[in-house]
Amino acid sequence: MTYPEPSPPSVFWPRCSAVRGCSGRAAGRSGGCPAHLRPGEFEEFVRALRPGGDLDLRGVTVPARLLDAVLDAVTGPDGRPHLGRTRFDGAVLASDAALRGVCAEGDSSFDGACFLGAVSFYDARFFGNVSFRGARFGRNASFHEARFHRYTTFEEAVFTGDALFGEARWHADASFRKAVFMGAACFDRARFGRDAAMQAARFAGPVSFKRVQVARHARFERTRFRQGASLGPLAAGGRVGLADATVHGRLRVHAAAPQVAARGVTVHGEAGFRLRHAELDLEGAVFDGPAAVRSLARPIQGLTPPPGPAGVRVTSLRRVDAARLHLADVDLSGCGFLGLRRPHTLAIAGDCSFATVPYRRTLRPWTRGGRAVLAEDLRRAAGDAPDDGRLHALYLELARASAAADRGRLARDFRYGALETRRRGERDPLRRLGLHLLWITCGYGLRAGRMVAWLAVIVALVCLGASAVSHGGPADTAHIAHLGGGGT
Repeated sequence: MTYPEPSPPSVFWPRCSAVRGCSGRAAGRSGGCPAHLRPGEFEEFVRALRPGGDLDLRGVTVPARLLDAVLDAVTGPDGRPHLGRTRFDGAVLASDAALRGVCAEGDSSFDGACFLGAVSFYDARFFGNVSFRGARFGRNASFHEARFHRYTTFEEAVFTGDALFGEARWHADASFRKAVFMGAACFDRARFGRDAAMQAARFAGPVSFKRVQVARHARFERTRFRQGASLGPLAAGGRVGLADATVHGRLRVHAAAPQVAARGVTVHGEAGFRLRHAELDLEGAVFDGPAAVRSLARPIQGLTPPPGPAGVRVTSLRRVDAARLHLADVDLSGCGFLGLRRPHTLAIAGDCSFATVPYRRTLRPWTRGGRAVLAEDLRRAAGDAPDDGRLHALYLELARASAAADRGRLARDFRYGALETRRRGERDPLRRLGLHLLWITCGYGLRAGRMVAWLAVIVALVCLGASAVSHGGPADTAHIAHLGGGGT
């Protein structure tokens, strides 16, 4: 961008100490604060400003006339206010601030600034690093369609009114760590070029992240949501982190991401996870209401999905406590179940796959597939986990839940697995022998084919014995009679 002055001068005024109530560093050349300059000095201050020049108003209480005069003075031929290095640290903007379309070509700092009225950065452009660390927004704040080309931080900022970041674009990391949102927070259709970091933030109002694209990680670890959270439709190239987050109300996660890490999340209400391309970890999660995990059959329109298979793998349900847990069309082959607080409330629907072990072909050569087992059972068989009796009880609970959900075959496999774990862990020799005989002869009463095979063998042996007896009796009588006749 070229302007009439190719090298715009910097505007820096020495610290003002002569005017009571103004602690700013920006001051007139006569020693006065820009907000309290005499008319002639104020005109001199404004004439020194040029589009693209640096501006230092640190600690200044900025009235509306001062802000308007500054923006008018730095407006370029394109109709946008252009600033270089911009400093508003500790400044107080006492009235509404209209900074629409402002273009900051250098680094910008608003650390500790206080916006008492509404503020609008609609369609603003920030080409350098931007910092709003610890800033206070007394009323609504709008960054709708703003563009941030380098690192941006709103860490520990407080938004008293609504915070609007709809259709904003970040080309680098954006940090909202420990930020406080008292009103509604809207990030609909925002784009994050790297991480969207919101760890330990506080959302007191409703939250919306619809149609959001994150190049790497969307991080909500230890975040608090007071009125529920709607995260998605959202696509992330890395991880969606919800570890140790707390949600009061409904949690809705509709996302396509390689990892959704929700360990230790606490939801005081309903929870719904509709995922694609994802591995979900819910270990230690607590849901006061029902929770559901479903696989999305179709891609999320308008968002770029991450690479990899489109299915959903649940990696851990250990120590999950849910009033009701519904799983549909997800891969559970590597999922850990031990420690699931209320397994009897588990409902399995759709095409949910478990790890399998092959049937013994010598006994059932006509069968295909295998018997469903839990991942912990496979690890225990490999010696990676001890058998302490919990697996037997878990199999029984899951068998009851599967039977209640009308999943007959799965229920039979789980009952079979329960008896298998009991047989392997039985220490009494006689009971172990009895269980072993039940396993060989009838598959604990759950394998009808094996029972039929043994009955067929027994019937065949009985028939052969009977046939031998029936054919052996007359022959022996004739032989005795022949011997007796020869003797006479």
